[in-house]
Amino acid sequence: MQVAPAGVVVVGGGLAGSLLALELRALGAAVTLIDGAPTDGSSSATAISYGVIPGWPLAPTPLARRSASASRYWRALEQRHGPLGWQRRRLRLHGPNRWLSLLGRLGLLPLAQVDTAVLAQRLPVALEQVGVERRSARVEALTPAAAGWTLQLSDGSTCSGHQVVLAAGAGCRQLWQGLPQVLRRSWAAVLELGTFPTALGRPAAWLPQGFARLALERRAASLEQSDWVVDPGLVPWGRGALVGQHTWIAAQGADAAGPAAAACCEQQLREELVARTPWTLDEAIGSAVLRQAAVAFSTSGAPLVGPVEDAPGLWLFTGFSGAFAQVPVLAPVLAQRLAGPHQQAAQTQRELQQLGVWPQGADSGQ
Repeated sequence: MQVAPAGVVVVGGGLAGSLLALELRALGAAVTLIDGAPTDGSSSATAISYGVIPGWPLAPTPLARRSASASRYWRALEQRHGPLGWQRRRLRLHGPNRWLSLLGRLGLLPLAQVDTAVLAQRLPVALEQVGVERRSARVEALTPAAAGWTLQLSDGSTCSGHQVVLAAGAGCRQLWQGLPQVLRRSWAAVLELGTFPTALGRPAAWLPQGFARLALERRAASLEQSDWVVDPGLVPWGRGALVGQHTWIAAQGADAAGPAAAACCEQQLREELVARTPWTLDEAIGSAVLRQAAVAFSTSGAPLVGPVEDAPGLWLFTGFSGAFAQVPVLAPVLAQRLAGPHQQAAQTQRELQQLGVWPQGADSGQ
């Protein structure tokens, strides 16, 4: 069965693909969103994300400064599409720096969170309301065509588009091998609690002062053997909570490997939580369920937002290290580059380059 051509085909129905599709529709572009569920029984990265949005720059970079205003973009999205799970959240920082912990308790470090349990229910509704065509299938093959690209889908149908955006996170490389080497894959694991622990009082985000995951990602290119870290945090998730964050990265060249054994991840995660958290939730954590997901990241620390080298009409939107702060501020810019007025193409490209996310070596003439 042949599906009618679309102006832009977005591959990946998680946070990146969905917000980009919404921005493209706001510009009047025809959009098809290909959203295939993982085949290995794992969760999506979006579904088990903490969804936290710091209201201050986490680094002295243009992207970090722009991302500090991400809550403004989320509020604008909710004005257009209804509730998506965004809300201000009390912050409880734990770690060796007592001043940082005090600033968090005093509310001087503004924080918001998108509850991904709510987002998972609301995003499909928002996409349908604006006219995004959603296809529940996986992309089996991606082939250049005379007028763009043809995608062979797992349900036996095909889909075509003048432009295709790979926003499938950890699944991007299997769709197109010629992607930048800085794009890698890790495996994340969290514990899911059915109810928020009453011992912690009002729901708040309990976060470490620094995430060890980021340092491990920077070292990924030099890893000679697999490595892992645990970040001890806890955030509200629907009526429950997500606890801890176990990150496992395979040695260089072994990205095709599956996740680490779930039992091993769970043991490491539980042991680190007991040893390194300021709260005691032995009983609550004892009944928690482990969730795992493949996650895309960039060893450079900057996401990849722009054209794929030597593949006209093929684009990347992936590799985010703080997706809920970075995606909403970058999606409108990429949408303008893809579907905005032609005379603005150079301007939006320069903006992405200034933010440090345009892939090196990418052809500026797409």
